[in-house]
Amino acid sequence: MKKAFTLVELLIVIGIIGILSGVLLVSVGGTTESARSAKCLANMRNLASACQSYGMSCGYYPLAASTEFSSIDESGGIRNVQMRYTESNPRNSAVGKAWVSWYSDGAYRSKPTSSVASASFHVSPYADSGSTGDEQLYCITNGALWAAAKGNREAFICPSHAKAALAAGKKAFWSYEMNGYFGGDVSHSANTVSESYGGVSFANMKLADRRLLFAELPFGEFDAPYADTAIQYKGLSAGQQQGLAFNHASGKRKCAHVVYADGHVDKLTLPRGGLGEDEMKDLMDWLCRGLDVSFDGSKYEKLDE
Repeated sequence: MKKAFTLVELLIVIGIIGILSGVLLVSVGGTTESARSAKCLANMRNLASACQSYGMSCGYYPLAASTEFSSIDESGGIRNVQMRYTESNPRNSAVGKAWVSWYSDGAYRSKPTSSVASASFHVSPYADSGSTGDEQLYCITNGALWAAAKGNREAFICPSHAKAALAAGKKAFWSYEMNGYFGGDVSHSANTVSESYGGVSFANMKLADRRLLFAELPFGEFDAPYADTAIQYKGLSAGQQQGLAFNHASGKRKCAHVVYADGHVDKLTLPRGGLGEDEMKDLMDWLCRGLDVSFDGSKYEKLDE
């Protein structure tokens, strides 16, 4: 008598194999996303370390956004006094450039006595997927953290962010934004400031363990003409307010990756009911100012002032 599978047994085996394959695919997919999430946290830690290296070397944190500096040139005598403009503070180059620069290539070399600041200098972190992204590359390599990050482009890009951008036909060049507390033209008004403008002292930083340094850009704003390198958190209406981007999964909830001025990284969980516009505005204000914040799963609350 020949032994063989019956049709029913064969169908059961095929069904079991299908179920196991589905479970395996979900498991592999989850592991891959966990790896991307871990890489994102490592990137933020590396950027914080680069800020600390920069601060120890120069005495100041880098600016959160680029701006134009002005100074008085008296070298030609009293009858030849003129203004000079540059992307670097003439008296203190340590506070001259943002962590990621704006696109000012050659502007100040060709017109040192003319204000050339323009909101158009602030470029999007995204280029079309087939583009070389020359402007974006300039912004990264001309930024204050490029050398401190040892020229590692991957440190500026969250792999999950890059994947989401690619699905939208875009190429991401940086995934993070810096706390506007650290200074610069955070409103994109192309302000010119005098040479007396100073940065945030590295040695005198207060509340470093609680003051937000970097947060993630939200996924999905790939068609914006430009995106901030700085978090705008004060003096703005709720409609203009930037918020935390809860881009990653943490169990069954979403979480936002953040890093603080002392270099430690954290995951902030999205409350069960989400965050309203005003609630987001308050949370960003507290984190950027370095206030102590509690979370009970349903809401964030300020503990001190």
